[in-house]
Amino acid sequence: MSKRLRIIIGAAAPLAVAVLFALRNYIIGFEKHFPECYVHKMTGLWCTGCGNTRSVNDLLHFRIITALRDNPAMPFIAFLLLMLYLETVIGISGREVKLLPRKGLVWGLIIAAFLIFYVLRNIFPVLGPVS
Repeated sequence: MSKRLRIIIGAAAPLAVAVLFALRNYIIGFEKHFPECYVHKMTGLWCTGCGNTRSVNDLLHFRIITALRDNPAMPFIAFLLLMLYLETVIGISGREVKLLPRKGLVWGLIIAAFLIFYVLRNIFPVLGPVS
């Protein structure tokens, strides 16, 4: 990635996050227009996407524990984006740093852990999204 592109990303990303937080109440207002999960409605089971909207809402209000409970995928994605941003910003100085693993096995284990969690939250109600 070129230094110029890194600088643009380094400046634009915090600006985008600031706008996101400034408009969070408007963004969250769109939640009522989203349809109910058809999988949960028809089967009573939590699908892999159940709780994502609530999780994002919690993240925008800095309720990290509740966001993890609603759906850990959203806080994990936020963490990944932060690590990628830090890699980019550190790269501006010319120092290449890899904060995230690049091996397929690691990502396979992460995906397996998420899939196991999604099965377990249908077995143990305490792992399901907060209503």
